Amino acid sequence: MSINTFIQAIANGGSMSMSNGYDVQFDLPSTLKTYLKTSCDIEDDSTGPMSVIKLLCDEAQLPNVQSATGQLQGRYLGENQVNYPYAKFYTDLSLSWMCDVNMTPLKFVTGWHHYIFDANWNDAPKTNDGNTLTQIRTEQPNEFNRPIRLNYPSSYMGKIRITKADKGPLGATSRPGMSYILEDAFPYSVDTVPLSYGTSQITKVSANFYYAKHTVVYQDHTRTTDLDYTKGVELSQENIKEGDTLASETFL
Repeated sequence: MSINTFIQAIANGGSMSMSNGYDVQFDLPSTLKTYLKTSCDIEDDSTGPMSVIKLLCDEAQLPNVQSATGQLQGRYLGENQVNYPYAKFYTDLSLSWMCDVNMTPLKFVTGWHHYIFDANWNDAPKTNDGNTLTQIRTEQPNEFNRPIRLNYPSSYMGKIRITKADKGPLGATSRPGMSYILEDAFPYSVDTVPLSYGTSQITKVSANFYYAKHTVVYQDHTRTTDLDYTKGVELSQENIKEGDTLASETFL
């Protein structure tokens, strides 16, 4: 294959995909949203902490799928065992966030995890009205022999949509190519958050999620026309950021 053929094949496919372009959205039950608002002061709106959770998600994964297989022997004379699929199953995945001073992403995942085991709201995180180390150190733990009751799955399982998107004329993630909708998702563990003296680093938190199944959504960004992926949106010079180029200029 020549270099020109290789370049043309990449251009016809809409250029190469970059790993740092993606979008993560959470669709949570109303009861869980109420709990997060009450106990963690996290509200699901376009400008509040929930938007910060989307913004600070610095590492995500497109989920995999595996096949459960069985073995068949003796089908033909002299043939070895044959593997065949009979079901597909879905493994867990991880999401990672950078934390602001308010530790909003950590409050979000720990609050979600607390709600799974807090049907009576007696194990909810506490809120300290002060803003100093001395004041927060005066808090006492919840009652030790508090009962732990599970909520119903429908009240804490939500949907997570992870979309792989790349840069386009309308923005850094204006060309989505593929989206995974994770159904009945919930965090089953929150990883430890390392803290140490030494060089300052951004605090990060990771959580692991189980889900029942996922739905895959495709979009096609092959270059049929120069601006086909804009779906009829009329572009003006004001829409195109300085330094961006149109597809026809990028690929040639």
